[in-house]
Amino acid sequence: MARSYRWLGGIGYILLLIPFTSIIGLILVGIAWMMAGRDVKQGIFKATGILSITITILTIILMASWLPMIGSLLTSMLSGRYPPIPSPRLLQESLWAIGLFLTVAVILTIVGIAGGVLELVSHFRAAKIYSVKWFRRAGWMRIITIIALAIVVGSLTSSIISFRTILLQPSGILNLIGFYTLGLAISMILTIVSLVFSAISFFMIPASEAG
Repeated sequence: MARSYRWLGGIGYILLLIPFTSIIGLILVGIAWMMAGRDVKQGIFKATGILSITITILTIILMASWLPMIGSLLTSMLSGRYPPIPSPRLLQESLWAIGLFLTVAVILTIVGIAGGVLELVSHFRAAKIYSVKWFRRAGWMRIITIIALAIVVGSLTSSIISFRTILLQPSGILNLIGFYTLGLAISMILTIVSLVFSAISFFMIPASEAG
């Protein structure tokens, strides 16, 4: 059986590195994992693919939830009312948009965490099934990225608690900004590397079962 999904997965992970094509990349990655699950009879691969596509749909809904309010604001501005005067209809649409945004954001967060965990496990499982070490390397890069983000978030929380002390030390503020900037930059680089490793992993999958 020809494993055409290795190209879908490889290209999909590459597209995730490009801002304006990331949604398309997420869909391709989802399809690739689903096809891989059907090929090697792995339910966790299928679940990873389904959650990947679900995340894509929720992201689109999240982005679209603000369109009605933005449209009303633009209409008010173009009609000469600037700043726009909130109308009952605009307020109603704003409340609806905020409610939808928060609801989808919470669901997206839960699905995103579940999808991230399954994708991580799927990488290590795929390394064994396909005998491709790059899957394992991509998995470890994700773990390292999570640890780096946890350190940054933990430090941010600690800094917020002692915010008054930091304000009394201007040099401390500069050091704090530098630390967070460096931490986020490192996390971003690690994320990029892990996605590149995932792309290589899919490309390295044997073309057929006999491969």
